[in-house]
Parts: sequence; C-alpha cells; structure tokens
Amino acid sequence: MATALALASGTAGLATLVSFTSSAQADPSFVSAYAGVGADVTQDVYAGLSGASPAPPSSVVNWFTPLHSSAATNNKTINSFDANPAGGTTTNPGCVTTKLGGPSFDRPNSTTAGLAALLAAVTGSGYVNSSASCTVSPVNVTGQIDFSRAARGPKTAGTTLTFIPFARDGLGVVYYDHSTGNIASLTTGQLTTLYSSPSGTSTIGGDTVFACLTIAGSTPRSNLEAAIGVSDTTANAAANAAGCNNLIQNSGDNFYSFASGLPAGSDAVVPISAGSWISQANGQAVDRSSTARAGGADLAAIDALGKPYSGTAPSEAPRTPYYTSTTYGYNLYTVVPTSKLSGFTQDAALESLFSGSGSALCSSGEQTIVHTFGFDSLVSGEGTCGTTTQQGNG
Repeated sequence: MATALALASGTAGLATLVSFTSSAQADPSFVSAYAGVGADVTQDVYAGLSGASPAPPSSVVNWFTPLHSSAATNNKTINSFDANPAGGTTTNPGCVTTKLGGPSFDRPNSTTAGLAALLAAVTGSGYVNSSASCTVSPVNVTGQIDFSRAARGPKTAGTTLTFIPFARDGLGVVYYDHSTGNIASLTTGQLTTLYSSPSGTSTIGGDTVFACLTIAGSTPRSNLEAAIGVSDTTANAAANAAGCNNLIQNSGDNFYSFASGLPAGSDAVVPISAGSWISQANGQAVDRSSTARAGGADLAAIDALGKPYSGTAPSEAPRTPYYTSTTYGYNLYTVVPTSKLSGFTQDAALESLFSGSGSALCSSGEQTIVHTFGFDSLVSGEGTCGTTTQQGNG
C-alpha cells in the first residue's frame, strides 16, 4: 500500500512531498517508530528529524521531511522525546511514556540521563533519574527506548552501547554585562580562573564576573569543564558560591533571570550549546533565550576563535573554524544498543537510519536539516558520519 505524506517546511528547500511505500498497515506510524531520549542540546534537531520543530502547540511550526529508514526496511521513523516537557523545564522534567501501552518513567533530562536510560533498557536493570525523580523507584524500561541523543562520546568503558557521530557542535559561553561589552571577549585562561575561584567570581575587564553552571550531567557543563581544565567538583563549588548553579541548560532566559538582577559592574557567564543558541535565534527551535537576547546577552568571542556564529538573527550561522576547534568543538552522536548492529538481534531498519555513511541521517537531505539547527557536518579529523567504532556503557 502506498501512503503519501505532504510536508510544508518553514525552511526554504525543505518542503517536499514524500511517498512511502510499505506493506498494508492500519496503525499510525508512531506505533512502530523508534523512541529516543536524552540530550537537551539536540532535542530540537531530532524534533525536526521527526517532522516538526518547534512542535505543536507552538504558534509557528516548521515542517520537515521525517527521517525514515529504507524502503526495504519498511520506512520506519523516529519519535524523539525532549529533555523537558512542553512548557516545563529540565530541572523538573516529570515522567514520560514512550511507547503505546508502556510504563511511565522518569524523563531523561540530559545526555548522561539518556545514556543511563538506554543502558537500563538493554540490561533490564531498571531506570530512575536521581534528579527531580517522579517515580522514586526504578522502572523496567526494556523495549521502551531504542536510541539516545548524546552530545559527547563515551565516558564509561564497555561495549553495550555504540556512539554513532553525525554532526559537530560548538561550546558557547553566554555573557551578560549590562551592555558595557567588557566581557564580550574572553580567554580560556580567564574562564579557568573564574571557575576555579572559591568565591565563584573573578575580575575581568574591570567587572566582577559570576560563574554560572547548568544542571549536573548536562553537556554544556561537562564540555566547559573539559575545555578549561577544571573538575566538576571545583566548578560546582564556584557556581554554588556565586549562587548561580544548576540552571536549565541551553536556556538563555533562565540565566538572564539571575544575571540581569546583578548590580552594574557585576556580570555573569554560563556555558551553552552554540547550535542550540543559533537555532533558537533563527526560530527553528523552541526559543528559550528571547528575553536574554533582547536584554543584551550574547555569545562571547573566545581566544582567537572569535564568536561561534556569524550573521544576525534570524539568519545566524555556525562558524566552521570555531566548531572545528579541538577545545571548543565536539561531536554529536546517536547512541544505539551494540546488539542491534550485528548477530541474531541485528535491526536493519535502525541501521538504515543511523549506521554507515550511507545511512539516512548522513544523507545530504538530512544533513541540510542538521545545518538548519545550527550544527556543522563532520570534517576530516573529526570522524565520519555513521561510523560505529566508538563503544561504551555511558
């Protein structure tokens, strides 16, 4: 039976009419779609890959051609569950139900939480999120999660999960300095001093700057700490001392609510995904930074790299030299159970979506969508889209 799905995109060149040919099937596609959870950094681009971002009930919706597997594997699609519920926050994510008739369980609200949930789905160990738990005790999520969004590579040794790269992001630093411009340019050394300070403050450009951090386990936080060579214990103590810790990740507005309340001459900074900042500014993602941008918050220029983006909203674009930096650039991954890539439990449709340079996500059409959300394609030295050589357990 042939089914036609018409999608009108808010992005030039992405509107299309897709014809899916498959065996007769009365159930809607979401029943058989693969379910993914995890990183806040890439929740918006995966929403686009699922068909729409910002998703309804947003007043303005951009429609995209959904990512789908090959015709030979029945054109299977994905459902991606955000790190925060609609209208909610990642600091209080609540529960989520990913499959029809499945159990409700803690919504994974970061890369780290998403990987833990996927690992639990594979091992049957049960999943509970220690942060803002809504179930209190572990829930069996076997069969409820098929892939995880990750904005970092593996940290825990093992072979249970395979990390498949598909794009590149940049670590940005949002600053607010009461429009004086004194910290519009920062150095890695200045950031190291700031996040190592027992008081959580440092003097930069004549201003007192406060060190803010996003929630524990979030990619902006861990990537900043790696870039400036400061442990999470040290940076956490600094942010606690500054009174600016565990902010909602990739939300300029949440940061601005603290920073704008500081007196003149006192500024603040917080790490963010450059791709997320760009996609929000361009109206492709749920905009969680509009008030901050209107109030003068922006991404700082770092070292000799300059700013992570060029242009102005709504036409910002990633700057490749920044994203290719080995200090401030990092790969984005789709993480799948290793068992699904070979042997008796191999899943050809899942492979068709993510595995190999010829996979759906690595195609030019889907990479165009990836670029729309502020991310760059991988280049030489950063790995190849679709490779399955990196493994770990979280």
